[in-house]
Amino acid sequence: MPFAVSRDGTRIYYEVVGSGEPLVLIQGFSWDLTTWHFQWELAYRFRLVLIDNRGVGLSDKPTNSYSMDRIIDDVYSVVSALNLRSFHLLGFSMGGMITQGFVLKYGDLVKSLILVSTMPRPIISASIGTEFLSLLKNQYDDYGFFKSQIELAFSEQWVKRNPDAFENFVRLRYNLRMPLHAYLGQLSVILVTNYVDKLGSINVPTTIMHGNADRLVSIKGSEELFNGIRLSRYIIFNNTGHAIYIERPHDFNRRVEEHVRLVNENRFSREGPITI
Repeated sequence: MPFAVSRDGTRIYYEVVGSGEPLVLIQGFSWDLTTWHFQWELAYRFRLVLIDNRGVGLSDKPTNSYSMDRIIDDVYSVVSALNLRSFHLLGFSMGGMITQGFVLKYGDLVKSLILVSTMPRPIISASIGTEFLSLLKNQYDDYGFFKSQIELAFSEQWVKRNPDAFENFVRLRYNLRMPLHAYLGQLSVILVTNYVDKLGSINVPTTIMHGNADRLVSIKGSEELFNGIRLSRYIIFNNTGHAIYIERPHDFNRRVEEHVRLVNENRFSREGPITI
């Protein structure tokens, strides 16, 4: 199995699927690369690089050493192992925060950026507080509690329309759940990250996507990104929740392809918000 070794010795698992122009996908908080299932069709167009962030999936799960800088270096270790010198970079949720940090640190490697359901600073559910953390530590392995947290990643309408798919997704995520210490480690990274004052330094073409029914990350986060990144397009997925790439995979994948086409044809320009 392919692993890259990060600067601090942490082993980072990754998979490469397809051929063509490289597209690196960075997953969100507590989810591993298996959740990109509906994006595998993009492998007909791109060389997809899928990464398990530290603490989740098949990557190492250190008891400490969780910081944004270390996670950025984890991504760098993978693209270095693959000898990638120019690629498109896509980040979902926490992955979007990672990609912002990556382009600020290693911008010469990034051809373009796609930011999905994310934010430049913590604009998250008010439930992430002292009471929630206490409840989390006591009920982390409780299936009902776990399910209630996963449900927030989808719009209420999608869950009602797709009960079987939702239940199967919850069971998979529960069976693959990360250790509590790693969960808290990743969460701590989100809570201390703030790129608001650095967004003006992001100079690569950037497409921002967000669902207006997102119950986890406020759409205000994407508004801040659009306002701060000069060369950006802003797409709003109507009546769609946090995990837009699962709720509306066909629309999402087509927008990814559109983004790359506009970049490659030198036709990318600031536009938005566009509601679809």
